Amino acid sequence: MSRVNLAWLYAITKYGYPPSIGDMYKAVDDAARLGFKAIELEVFGEKNLVEVEEHKKVLRDYIESKGLKVVNVAAIFPELLSADERTRERGLEYFRRTAKLATYFNALMTQTDTFTPPIEFIERKPYSTTIAFGERYRVRIPANFSWRSFWKMLVDVMKRCALIAKDHGLLLAVEPRVGETVSNSDAMLRLLDEVNEDNFGAVLDTGHLHAAKELIPLSIEKLGNKIIYVHISDNDGRDNYHWAPGKGTIDWDSVFEGLKKYGYSGYIAIDVGGPDIKDRLDDEVLIAKKFVEEMGRKHGLW
Repeated sequence: MSRVNLAWLYAITKYGYPPSIGDMYKAVDDAARLGFKAIELEVFGEKNLVEVEEHKKVLRDYIESKGLKVVNVAAIFPELLSADERTRERGLEYFRRTAKLATYFNALMTQTDTFTPPIEFIERKPYSTTIAFGERYRVRIPANFSWRSFWKMLVDVMKRCALIAKDHGLLLAVEPRVGETVSNSDAMLRLLDEVNEDNFGAVLDTGHLHAAKELIPLSIEKLGNKIIYVHISDNDGRDNYHWAPGKGTIDWDSVFEGLKKYGYSGYIAIDVGGPDIKDRLDDEVLIAKKFVEEMGRKHGLW
């Protein structure tokens, strides 16, 4: 049986960010209708966290009634990397509560981001209000900004998150994302080495890495068995679009050969979406699902 699940980008694209609790139920319906047996969930911000906590039993029962398994419950709280220590502690408490939710939903892992560093973005800022791809950014570095101090704080926070996840029997995954603090596989590798917890691993996100001009098979070589989750999408190698695989320029045989080489046995999430394909979202997701299932069989992943 293939290990292909639906990423939360589908729900974000269709219902907004974050989806309301009512729309979360609709996203579950969508996943089942599209033939998936597993999904990921995401919690963004305190309001969304409280909503999911209040509805957790009904939501879990509903997910199970649709024959779906929850693979991952992502904890997306920018407070985690605030310059203010009290705000960071509040973010860590939100993360702890999300880890508790992940165990309640019988998930394998939780996930978080490294967010944008505290520099000044002129006009647009990545992922500030919604998911937008193909943007251009201009930045200004504040006079009092210290990269080394910020990195040290990032490592400390991620280590604490990894230990919280471990206490809940979970893996913790982070993905390099265009425009964020960790935006490529080398930065991810450095973070993995410095956090140095056995439950802390990387998401191989093909869309983000390809848009960052990475050679994805080489990224797999660098990260190796620290890849604990995969997000699959395609683009033209220039803009950070998230199209169905085969619609862009990624060398997919080499990607799957790399995953096979390192014995990857986790889930592969269909991470297709964005405003440019919203009007044909279901078709793109079904194309992606069929493509990944066939490539997985071709290369012996399942």
